[in-house]
Amino acid sequence: MSHLNDDTNNSATCHKKAYRQAGLWVLAGALFFSVMNAIAKGVALLEGDAIPPLELTFARYVMAVLVLLPFVLAKPARLKTQHTGRYIIRTLAGFGGIALMFVAIQHIPLAAATAIGFTSPIFSMFFAALLLREKIGSWRWLAAVIGLSGAFIIASPGGDSVSVGSLIAILAAVFMGAEIVGVKWLSQTRDRSLTILFYSNLAGAVISFAAAIPFWVWPTAPQFYLLVAIGTVAVIGQICILKSARLADAHFLAPFFYVSLIYSATIGFFIFNEAVTATILSGCAAILISAVIMMRSQQKISPALTTNESS
Repeated sequence: MSHLNDDTNNSATCHKKAYRQAGLWVLAGALFFSVMNAIAKGVALLEGDAIPPLELTFARYVMAVLVLLPFVLAKPARLKTQHTGRYIIRTLAGFGGIALMFVAIQHIPLAAATAIGFTSPIFSMFFAALLLREKIGSWRWLAAVIGLSGAFIIASPGGDSVSVGSLIAILAAVFMGAEIVGVKWLSQTRDRSLTILFYSNLAGAVISFAAAIPFWVWPTAPQFYLLVAIGTVAVIGQICILKSARLADAHFLAPFFYVSLIYSATIGFFIFNEAVTATILSGCAAILISAVIMMRSQQKISPALTTNESS
């Protein structure tokens, strides 16, 4: 019996250790993505012609492809897929989300853009109901109303008109919501995580390059270094999130992503002199409340996941 208890205790200890590591990986990934957005905002402050958001988006994708290419070429079998159409749909949504968010952060504070971006699960809920025929309970509808209210509180600080930058951030969240459903659609295939990551970034690089050509601006040396940094930081962030996903359940990981609000607010304050107003704080609070309701309702309808989390 003592051996059985020892094995149980060791298993529980390993489980807790894995979850602690997963939490740290998410915190690191969120930091890298916040830094990516800050770099994209900072490029506009450098001397030289302004780099278009579509070109920033291309840099973000092409660096990811270059980093991932050696790993997929090491085992060519990883390149096999029969779901090209799904990749294109998912990538178009992701491309729209990234490009529009890069536009939004040029016009509104990083913390505001990040907070509005966190409404993407609400839009993914709508798309899942429409395309995947998923049922939406009353609590999730309540969460949607609260979350969208928070987004519009941030979007209209004066209470009379909505800023253009905030509208663009909301549209970016719509695209990101569609991408979440696209990722779920791809997860139903047998493609490996690395395959999904590589093809999504490759398709994004092709699409963003084609879209950026009419607006192309040759970067100065400092701008070029920041473009390289955007893609590199994004890849590191993606790797961190993938590592966390292997160690813990999504329900455990989801709350950690909201530390991005703190990262973005801190970077915005110290680097871009952006103040976090009471309006932004109240909007963030509403979005966080919405997220809590969404996560709690999702756990109730997905008992298998919560069981795995505690086993």
